Amino acid sequence: MSEERQKKHSLFRRVMFFIKFLEIRLRFIVLLVITAILVGYWDHIQNYYERWQRTHYGVPAEAQSQSEIEYYCGMHPFVVRDRPGTCPICGMELSMRKKGEPASLPEGVIARVQTSPGRIMQAGVQIEPVLYRLLTREIRSYGVVAVDEARRADIVARFPGRIEDLPVSTVGVVVKKGDPLARIYSPKYLAASQEYLRALGNLKKGDTGPAGEAIEKMRADQLVDAARKRLLLAGFTEEQLKAVAESGAISDTITLHAPLSGTVIEKKVLLGQTVEEGTPLYTVADLSALWVQVKVLESDIDAVRVGMPVEITSVAWPSVIFYGNVDLIYPTLDTESRSVNVRVTVSNSEGKLRPGMYANAVIRSPVGQHESIADDRLEKPAPAAMIHVPGNEQVKLPTQTRDDADRFLESIPQGAEYYTCPMHAEVVSDKPGDCPLCGMHLEKRQKETVPEAGLAISAGSTERWVEGYACPMHPNELSDKPGVCRTCNCGMKMQKWRVERVLSVPETAVIDTGVRKVVYVETMPGVYDAYAVVLGPRVGAYYPVEDGLTLGQRVVSQGSFLIDAEARLNPGTVSTAAGEPAAHQHEH
Repeated sequence: MSEERQKKHSLFRRVMFFIKFLEIRLRFIVLLVITAILVGYWDHIQNYYERWQRTHYGVPAEAQSQSEIEYYCGMHPFVVRDRPGTCPICGMELSMRKKGEPASLPEGVIARVQTSPGRIMQAGVQIEPVLYRLLTREIRSYGVVAVDEARRADIVARFPGRIEDLPVSTVGVVVKKGDPLARIYSPKYLAASQEYLRALGNLKKGDTGPAGEAIEKMRADQLVDAARKRLLLAGFTEEQLKAVAESGAISDTITLHAPLSGTVIEKKVLLGQTVEEGTPLYTVADLSALWVQVKVLESDIDAVRVGMPVEITSVAWPSVIFYGNVDLIYPTLDTESRSVNVRVTVSNSEGKLRPGMYANAVIRSPVGQHESIADDRLEKPAPAAMIHVPGNEQVKLPTQTRDDADRFLESIPQGAEYYTCPMHAEVVSDKPGDCPLCGMHLEKRQKETVPEAGLAISAGSTERWVEGYACPMHPNELSDKPGVCRTCNCGMKMQKWRVERVLSVPETAVIDTGVRKVVYVETMPGVYDAYAVVLGPRVGAYYPVEDGLTLGQRVVSQGSFLIDAEARLNPGTVSTAAGEPAAHQHEH
């Protein structure tokens, strides 16, 4: 009994030791968990404690809510106040938010970056305003010279026979319309001539009685017409048929004549050769005007239109420029080269171009509207600050749309002063005031003066339309004086054009993420907003702007990659319009 009791006592001691050991370990783990919770939620605990203190000591509820709210400027996020008011910089009403909440961005802004002046100087950041520019797409491609199908004719044998004579015996002979080419012997020509003479003889007899005279004459006329048509289809000319009818001589040969003036480019028969019906004999083509089949890539075909002028150069004559016009844009696409054939008609009066030659083509297509006007249509802008639009309605100032702003700017003379909002280029006025869209003070500006001679291609302007003289081959080289084109020495007389400038940004200002294109706009020194923009195809060093930017906005033209890198390092900015992280690096 004693041993059994000792065993139970030993087992009890072991169980108690295990429980104490487990208690010590659990106590240590519980302390660690409580410490972690206190550290992780210390801010919340402190906020709840402060709120309890305010409630316990009788702090009013309005004061409690007011202490959790602050006011900030949407355009200048560093301006923060504890009470409502206006921004001391731009005059906008301050927006309300909770303390510690990230600043919401204006509509359309996907990110905002603030950079120190040292970083700006180190990266060489440059700013350039968004302006209207004369943009012209230049499409360069290649093609092959071909014969104009409307100026080409094939001479074939109409009846089987034998070549008796070849007045034109070699390729390259220049012939005129009606010149003899070949004389063919055929028994069928003899039978057809006999049938024609027999029909003429029956028509001349007229010895039938009075009762059947009308019927027989009609039948004889039908036989003459049928025989005549058969000879015409066989290759006889009107002069040959007239000679057969007058002389009554029956011939077993026929002479084929050139149907048009041109050059014999193919000769496929020899003297004495037997030919069958439909055998080709010659090919004659007028080479004074040729086609150039130019291949235009699928991405550039939208800029090509029928009637556009084209510059053509050849490998054989690299220094000679041939001028032509787009005659046809083929309706099908070459799936292998992903290109469309564009037919260009070119004058070849000197005969330098030959079918089969390779050629280089340059097509210049203005991006904006391009209208030819008469010399007496040059209108001087009215000096009045108010202008009339269709419908005899006056534009209300300050303007609130881009079209009204363009009409007003066109109505004032060169060098005149006007007022505009630095953040909304569509707001312009003839007197100082506040912007009706954001409340900022309007800034004074001066309308630029047009240079006396010539207009720079890439020079920006606040005016959308411009008038000047240009050669049809170079619509982007505008001048304020008429005359003869001196750009390419083509000798063409310059015409007066009314050209639309296109809103554009430099190529270096665009960040292409692969999903969208982003441009950074300077809202104030050191503060840059990112805008997602819709751009057209690149034209030289500029992109035409279709949507996302307005006239006058200051974009980062150099150093935009540094600004974009700063935005990547701060991905927490949130746009209120999109409701998603604004840093566009998440798209990659």
